[in-house]
Amino acid sequence: MDIRPEDYEKTILAFDYGDARIGLAIKPAEQASAEPLITLKNDASLWSEIDGLLALHQPDLIVVGRPRNLEGESTAQTIKAEQFAVKLSASYNNKVELQDEALTTEHAQERISKNLSPKSRRGVIDQYAACIILEHYLQEAQN
Repeated sequence: MDIRPEDYEKTILAFDYGDARIGLAIKPAEQASAEPLITLKNDASLWSEIDGLLALHQPDLIVVGRPRNLEGESTAQTIKAEQFAVKLSASYNNKVELQDEALTTEHAQERISKNLSPKSRRGVIDQYAACIILEHYLQEAQN
């Protein structure tokens, strides 16, 4: 996958928002590809953990997956993800973009080793979904 020169120079974090877990992926500056980063529990400690990750990685851009149903319509989860993106943008003064996340979980499952236990798979699936969200964002930015 080729990316635009301006994206190559940026550190980009992607979030796959969920009610229970939030997966993160990163495309570090000077690298051309996204990689899974971490899965956070969506609980009382979430924002302090996000604070630490943003301080550590200092992203130039944040991409948040926007879930929709198969017809492309908004759902209750779409609203939650959009509210999460607004809070990220307001709290961190970062540029935040939304990216369609259709079928990212299904594609993430294909990337994860079948040898992992179900619990281990749950722990990384959201990271891989965030990675796919970021890859899709970069692909669409090329066009």
